[in-house]
Amino acid sequence: MFTDVVILRMTIGCLATVFGIPGNLVIIGVFTRQGIKNATDITFIALAVVDLIASIINGMKIVMVFYHDEHPWACFIEVVAARSALYAGLFLTIWMAVYRYQAVCRPFNKRIGRRTAILFAIGCAVVAFVLHIPFFFITTSVKLGSEYGYGCNVYGNIPWGRDVYAKTQAIVFCVSALAISVLYVRIYKFIRAHQIIRQKLTIGSAFVGRDLAKTVNDKKLPTPSAIPSVSATCATVASTSEPDETNRQMTSIKDTGKAPHHPTNDKTKPSSSKLQNTQSDHKTTKVVIIITVIFFILWLPNIIIDQVPFHQLNRVKEVIIYTFYQIKYISHITNVFVYSFTYRRFRQTCCKVFHSQ
Repeated sequence: MFTDVVILRMTIGCLATVFGIPGNLVIIGVFTRQGIKNATDITFIALAVVDLIASIINGMKIVMVFYHDEHPWACFIEVVAARSALYAGLFLTIWMAVYRYQAVCRPFNKRIGRRTAILFAIGCAVVAFVLHIPFFFITTSVKLGSEYGYGCNVYGNIPWGRDVYAKTQAIVFCVSALAISVLYVRIYKFIRAHQIIRQKLTIGSAFVGRDLAKTVNDKKLPTPSAIPSVSATCATVASTSEPDETNRQMTSIKDTGKAPHHPTNDKTKPSSSKLQNTQSDHKTTKVVIIITVIFFILWLPNIIIDQVPFHQLNRVKEVIIYTFYQIKYISHITNVFVYSFTYRRFRQTCCKVFHSQ
């Protein structure tokens, strides 16, 4: 009963139950508690919801191991729903790459609002599910043998179904990976150019300060007698400024004993909040890149094994083929670890939540 395939299926289910379900619930709770500020937060939450659904479905494999028979109801849940969640994650990953490009490389353009981000997230899930509706009508359950029990044939009795789906999946995978790579390469070049400019400005200011100090040390400072007196300065100001404005300023000084306040132009000052937002955008982009790379690496073995002709797969052990097909679902449980290691605020919020509990 407990063959290699059954043990592997139960292992994926246990991982999804132990790490995927609570991990994605933590992600949803933390980002909701921190406050939804922009489209990236909404996308992170939407991705966590999709991963949560996929983790619940994969967790059901523990039960389906014992009730997976000739009826295809288990295949509808295991294959169709799980693949829909996987493609929803792919579409959300593409959407995140587009938004990160707009946020980093187009910082002065109007950003996409939260309502639009919600519509995009819902649209990704709906499109992914609609694309897999035909599998409800062709998926069948087949007996793999006395050692492995039952499995799912998502292509049914259509002989060309596997080739069409495998090639379509490979095209979607390659086009998505290429488009996302182009966007992130352009983001990296943009960030790198800003870092170079910042380094040049820092080095330039250091050189200016050093030259100024050297000039002050080399030259003799003027004696106090050479400093113009206050009365001479006031006379000079009075002769060069407007008469009415000068009289008003002098009257104000006599009455209050304080010089009048001149408002400064705040627009000429560097905005610290803008600098912080830029640094936050760069850090968020790095996190998104890590998530994307992990997602595509875990899905790549499935793409490769699908391109192998079916008659050649008979030479490979069933457990190896099943491993290639199941490893992609691990991407649904990895995001919580990425956030924990890269986001300090995420860790702090988690500690506050658990400490309050």
